[in-house]
Amino acid sequence: MNVLVFEFITGGGYAQDELPESLANEGLLMLKALINDLVILPSVQLTILLDWRFKQTKFPDNINIVMVSKGQCVYEILPALVENSNLVWPIAPEMDLILQRLSVMFENQAKRLLNSTSDAVTICSNKLTTFQALKHTGTPVIETMQLDAFSPETAGKWVIKPKDGVGCLNSNLITNKNEFIQINKQIEDKYNYVIQPYVEGDSLSLSCLFKDGKSWLLCCNRQQVSIKQGQFELHACEVNIPIKDLEVYQHLINKIAGSIMGLWGYVGIDIIQPKQESPIILEINPRLTTSFVGIHQALGFNVAKAVIEMIDATPVINKSQNNKIIVDIQQ
Repeated sequence: MNVLVFEFITGGGYAQDELPESLANEGLLMLKALINDLVILPSVQLTILLDWRFKQTKFPDNINIVMVSKGQCVYEILPALVENSNLVWPIAPEMDLILQRLSVMFENQAKRLLNSTSDAVTICSNKLTTFQALKHTGTPVIETMQLDAFSPETAGKWVIKPKDGVGCLNSNLITNKNEFIQINKQIEDKYNYVIQPYVEGDSLSLSCLFKDGKSWLLCCNRQQVSIKQGQFELHACEVNIPIKDLEVYQHLINKIAGSIMGLWGYVGIDIIQPKQESPIILEINPRLTTSFVGIHQALGFNVAKAVIEMIDATPVINKSQNNKIIVDIQQ
């Protein structure tokens, strides 16, 4: 079974440009973790793409590495590699519709994707359409509106972020009218930004599997986030934190599964957990997330193996460990 893994940041998506450092760090962590899960499967023959700036990075000997040279366009390389693969596993940011376009490309080549459909990715790549899809089914989701529809006279704390933003990138906390005016002036394309109320609580994420409108919760994770000069910054993820009421989160992702059809494979859900209140969904990541990096060590569970087996069967979640693992983003 030939499996092609394409992690966009480390795989040549920026071969013609400067690498975004924070995304490159997270991308490399996810790529290595996925490779480690796949290479131990005897039926898998693994191929990855690799940006020229990562040529000194150590990988297992039994994988095929396709180097993307400086200035080379990765989209000219991909079609032939996809054609020679049985399964394709893209890992890419939602920003600029990168993940959505890749999903469409691979679907058009009639290849089995090891992630969600392009239709589901399209919804989840936009925080406003995600809000609308979840709100329609009564799923608890953070109130979201376009930035250009917001009145600065509205009291309270608010968060301004890109519709298709990844993680904490370009997310700003505003606490008064003057801060809003200052940030608003710096944003040229206000149509592509949304604003949400700032809610106090724990920043958590849920690592899940989805298939055919059903969902399985693997673990709950805590995100170590700080706010400096109004900017959010993610430092690390605590994977598999102890949670008393896991059934609350399972019910939450069941609602998501019924709201957005086409979610498939590994999906990460970012939520805010206020004290003594119900959790609120912030966004849905229809792809591997940084928390994935610690799951195998924390749970003794091979997510990649489970995802491949999901093609033909319902996933069986066997957890042999119960450890909390900290994934350092800025290592």
